[in-house]
Amino acid sequence: MVISNLFHRYFPLPKNVIKRFFYGGSWVLGGQVLGSLSGVVLNGLIARLLVPEEVGAYFLTFSLVSVAALLVQLGLNQTIVRLIAESMGTGDPNRAKSVVVKSFFLCALASLLMFFGFVIGGGEWIARNVFNSSIMERIIWLGGLWVAVIAFQNLFAESFRGFHDIRLASIFGGLLTSIISSLLFALIWIFQGHSNLTQIVIFSISAGIMSTIVSGFLLQKKLSGFENGKNLRFSEIFNIAGSLLVANLAAFILTQADIWILGSFRSQEEVAIYGAASRLVIFVTMPLMVINSVISPIISEMFSQEKKIELEVLLRTTATIAGIPALGGFLICLFFGASVLEFVYGPFYREGTIILILLALGRLGNVLVGSCGLTLIMTGHQATLMGITLVSGAIAVGGAFLLVGPYGAVGVSGIVSLTMLLRNIFMLYFARKKSGVWTHVRFSIFRFNQIFSR
Repeated sequence: MVISNLFHRYFPLPKNVIKRFFYGGSWVLGGQVLGSLSGVVLNGLIARLLVPEEVGAYFLTFSLVSVAALLVQLGLNQTIVRLIAESMGTGDPNRAKSVVVKSFFLCALASLLMFFGFVIGGGEWIARNVFNSSIMERIIWLGGLWVAVIAFQNLFAESFRGFHDIRLASIFGGLLTSIISSLLFALIWIFQGHSNLTQIVIFSISAGIMSTIVSGFLLQKKLSGFENGKNLRFSEIFNIAGSLLVANLAAFILTQADIWILGSFRSQEEVAIYGAASRLVIFVTMPLMVINSVISPIISEMFSQEKKIELEVLLRTTATIAGIPALGGFLICLFFGASVLEFVYGPFYREGTIILILLALGRLGNVLVGSCGLTLIMTGHQATLMGITLVSGAIAVGGAFLLVGPYGAVGVSGIVSLTMLLRNIFMLYFARKKSGVWTHVRFSIFRFNQIFSR
């Protein structure tokens, strides 16, 4: 309460907005910190349970499955937040239930099609002809199920977020799965000392299924008092989700094409080193991830109410709050990166120090511009975001193909970070142009009061 009042003194936003920000933020922060730590433990255990070649195959498999899961979500993960928040904000909970029901139906249909694609040999073809990985080929048949589990897990979490239940969104957005997986892998390490890739993937899927079952039960309970509204057409969902799907895929490719290209042209050991480094830079972006998880429905509500001044104060304040720890995380990578890599993964992974620094620099730029991409989505300008992401993704992929041969993982990490910095600058500019608000960090908190004293 004291912190909330102090915040209101310097940043005169509505008290209900501040209260929701701090309540939701505390849950998201706790969930992200615990989730990130458990993720580091999880990846550290995997690096110790598997040989480097299998670690590389694991990272490639998880990357492929994650892209497929994003595809079967059809852009619904962000669409569902926006539509639920709008429906609840206008006093139409029945419409909110209709959003949930129809979104899950579409996701289930897409997941089923993707599952059959993996079963009939699509996954094996990619493992054999794209990544040249016989290790990956042996376990890729599990990919179809893993895709469905990840897709439904994300959709359940975003449904809770749309209802402003940040607590459940934080728990079921991957935290519970990560904790369960870490515990299972720790037991394997204690009692077996080693494992194989098939066992690791099966246990990962099992942990996701456990989390999904519990979250499904809780969401059904939340919706039980609502009727299924009839005033929502599938076309309304697709009008928003279509552009978001393309933008999400392009953004994901921007962050995943690097490891795919490495997997196609370099050794599995180099893929393992790159994958290990890329997992650690999450601590640089984690502050902004916390912020975005809380304010996404708030942006939609405030913009629809034409509170642009208050919205800009909120966005620039939260960007500043996120920027301070992000800078600290980057400095740790810069000065202690080798020691951190060795501590988490083992001596073999010290070779990823330069990769870690370059990737961390790109992520720092992402935090300093604030929630500009999210602002474009929540204010109805997802098509603009799609165009920016497509162009930047094409540059990143083309550059990675040119640099992977002579410079390997270092060259790929450099072009990916540079492209990410350019993408962030354009998102910041168009967020201001399209939505009328700046989102980047501010260095003097006292200037916020001057905005309201004009």
